[in-house]
Amino acid sequence: MNISEVQDTELKGDLLKLIYKKQAEAEVTFAKIEGIKEHLAFGKLENLHLPEVCNHIQTNILWRLTEEIHELSIALKNGKHWRQTTYWTDINEALDEVADVIIYVLNLCLAIGLGPEEIAQLVLKKIKINTDRIRSKY
Repeated sequence: MNISEVQDTELKGDLLKLIYKKQAEAEVTFAKIEGIKEHLAFGKLENLHLPEVCNHIQTNILWRLTEEIHELSIALKNGKHWRQTTYWTDINEALDEVADVIIYVLNLCLAIGLGPEEIAQLVLKKIKINTDRIRSKY
């Protein structure tokens, strides 16, 4: 199935909470299929130092996130600055890869125990830091 074949859903309420909740529900099924223990798929920040947790994050999340970023890079046919020929980019393929990247970022958040509120606070704080750095010519 292609991403363009899926009907849009009604978007209302807190959209970050919605996508977080839907991915958490999906991850329950995926974790069972892959034999991933629940405490690894749905971790806690204080367990981030444990070797089993770090191994799960590196092997089952970060490596796959890297693969999805690579697939997105391939989907962007005209991303090479040296390329002299323009190619047609399948926008649906690119959007599908963007969604995969976001899903693995959500899986990372689930594995380290960050909920939607913590994600929002973390990102907003970092945006402020980056904005301040730009303003101060860091």
